[in-house]
Amino acid sequence: MRSTDMVPALRTVLFGHHYSRFQRTLGVLFAVGILIATFTAYALGLFQVTGGVIVLPADATLVGFVAAVGIGSRRGGLVFAWLAHFAAYAGFRADWALLGLSSHSLAGKLAFLFDPVGVAILAVATLIIGTVGFSLGYLSQWSINRIKNNSPMNSQQ
Repeated sequence: MRSTDMVPALRTVLFGHHYSRFQRTLGVLFAVGILIATFTAYALGLFQVTGGVIVLPADATLVGFVAAVGIGSRRGGLVFAWLAHFAAYAGFRADWALLGLSSHSLAGKLAFLFDPVGVAILAVATLIIGTVGFSLGYLSQWSINRIKNNSPMNSQQ
């Protein structure tokens, strides 16, 4: 098999079965919605941080994981699962930086928000947890479709 034979399959995994400008725009808008929703949930106290040292916030991790599972189950792209998962972390981090660090200047808040080490930790977690969630959703949907196609009702017709 030539390496050029793998390119369409890789593109499908990364960007989804419906690789159109409209679908890409929806994927990005979905991620922006998750960022805003997560930020709002932390700002209003719906999500709370209950620990001393926070590396991965539990609520944001769960929101991102569920989004990645949903994207995988509808055969979306892995890139959009990563983007949605990272958006949940970005919402948490924006709340922490902009609303939680009240004694800091705006420059200090922005420096914390875009701190390369913190962003890198969240990016690595996003790659791992987002990929697991996407794979779980994709394989679950694949299994459901497989069972539907092999059910006794289909074989009698």
